Amino acid sequence: MRGPFIWRLYLLTFSLLFLACGVRSDFLVDKSFLPRVLTLSVLLLIVWICRFRKKTVSDITLFTGAFAFLCGWSLLSAVWSIAPSEALMQSQLLFLSMITFLVILDLNRFDPAFEEIFIKTLLVVIWISFGLAFVKMALLSYYDPYKIISISANNNLYSGYLLLALGFIFTGYSRFRGFWKYLAAGTATGAFFFIIIIQSRAGYLGVIIAVLILLFLLLFRYRNLLTKQSLRITAASFAILGISLLIFYTSLDPVRRHYFLSKLPVWNYFVSYDMENLEALKRKRLEIDGLTGIPEFDFAESYYENANLRLIFWGKSIPLFLEHPLIGVGAGNWKLAVPSSPKPVNCDHTFLNYTYSQPHNELISFLTELGIPGLLLALVVFIFPLIHAYRRLILSPEQPPPEVLFFTAFITGFFLFSLFDFPLKRVEHNVLLFSAMAFLLYQVPMKPLNIPTLPGRIGKIVWLFVVLLLCSTIFLVTARIRGEYFTLKFFRNERRDDRAVIRYCREAESPFYKLTPNTLPVAWFEGVAHYRSGDLQQAKTCFETALTTTPFEVRVLNDYGITLYGLDNPVKAKSILLDAIAIDSCFDDAKFNLAAIYFHTGHPDSALFYIRGCRDSGKQRDFLEEIRSFYRK
Repeated sequence: MRGPFIWRLYLLTFSLLFLACGVRSDFLVDKSFLPRVLTLSVLLLIVWICRFRKKTVSDITLFTGAFAFLCGWSLLSAVWSIAPSEALMQSQLLFLSMITFLVILDLNRFDPAFEEIFIKTLLVVIWISFGLAFVKMALLSYYDPYKIISISANNNLYSGYLLLALGFIFTGYSRFRGFWKYLAAGTATGAFFFIIIIQSRAGYLGVIIAVLILLFLLLFRYRNLLTKQSLRITAASFAILGISLLIFYTSLDPVRRHYFLSKLPVWNYFVSYDMENLEALKRKRLEIDGLTGIPEFDFAESYYENANLRLIFWGKSIPLFLEHPLIGVGAGNWKLAVPSSPKPVNCDHTFLNYTYSQPHNELISFLTELGIPGLLLALVVFIFPLIHAYRRLILSPEQPPPEVLFFTAFITGFFLFSLFDFPLKRVEHNVLLFSAMAFLLYQVPMKPLNIPTLPGRIGKIVWLFVVLLLCSTIFLVTARIRGEYFTLKFFRNERRDDRAVIRYCREAESPFYKLTPNTLPVAWFEGVAHYRSGDLQQAKTCFETALTTTPFEVRVLNDYGITLYGLDNPVKAKSILLDAIAIDSCFDDAKFNLAAIYFHTGHPDSALFYIRGCRDSGKQRDFLEEIRSFYRK
């Protein structure tokens, strides 16, 4: 019986680590997120039905209790959020993470060999990710670390994925013998290689902290792990890593060599690039040879992004928290509410037509979206297990197993990484994180809360409730996949076929999908198509619908304003455009349109005032010349 069951464990683990963390679809806008959520939901539903059908709920700890409350609070936030569909999606992602933890913990309790199966499978999956990364690098016309997507959507998230995986890799190295031990060492070398070359400085910080913790505890608590064999393998790994980095470095052209070296001093992450620094960067670019014949490499802020730019997101989050300190703006709704904070300004985002999607700090995300209760629950879920593990590592007279050291160190580094990015919004990170949590808390279990075990009938109700939630997740994700499928279609028809855009917008929108992955409402795209077709009344209706989802989106306000003017309502049109400018003082489109309304309604002085507030451009100069011509007449 054991043989067939082991193979089922291998199949389950491969499905979890490869399909749920690696499946992609070119038929969707966000190619990886929704397919992975659907795959994970189906997989967890099958395992939950098979494994937990005859079990009662027991061993409720502070961790699992807080996790359940956090999921419930996130789901409840849909009641007061701007877009309930986004709150539902975010709460279901948390719920799937909790079920992943429970399933992994249960399987490990049932068969302790499951951890080895899990790690061996993960080693294979990581090598597949290395292969994907190398293929992507080979296809690039010139090296750009941001485009090394592999398993994750960009270099930063792939760095976080590898950072989490290092806990499993080191655990496998300490437990395995022979081939698998050497494979684990090679995988660790490859992981460090990619973390270095994809140049996520948040990843650098996470790795540095994790390695320092690891070295400290190895020297003072786990010296028995520093065997001659381990030291030899470590030295060989460092040699291979050094040679690999040297080969990689010499393969770069002079411009990218300079860029590669400029990212290594991680302390520059906290240096503000003011105008003086930007001028120095431009001078440095002029000194670099090798730009001829290849795309110009950008030495401006976009490539020297640092923590100070993150402060724009964080600064805009403060008013959201102050306005909703107890309940937040709703799970997944930060991106909809943050444009209401006009300070600090972010003209670069406005000029480049970017939208805000994440605060790039998971603690700020919990605080602004779920308020103080959500943050406290999140701290219990994410931080308390680490505190519990460190107490055992440092204070316990008995030495915990080595995997406790490895998981604790690299989870800590990952949490530092999450203060500069949004890894907890991606499926692959949540699967690895809560699997690591399950293995960690299996080795250093928490004391159950003093709660009586639920009777069998209530346990069955809980089991059924989880089944229903998993089924509802599958339904929700399927609806959103349909929405993204048609979204991609109307994206491809924009400014080419307005009728097709209108048709696909109506196919895409549903109560569970109103917002595209680029944080713009589906109804806005339909409204623009109606406006281009000359149907202003229908465009007005669409823009009003869009504003119920994105009330602070200046593009929607701008188009709503000019539509109102076209429908002979200049007073309200000016009011709407003034609202857009108040939200984003860098948004020139609203200023141009407001100036045009003032000019054509006989107020050239007011028009001149708003035109002068726009950045210098050919459009601004043409408009100024038109006004001057009016005065000369």
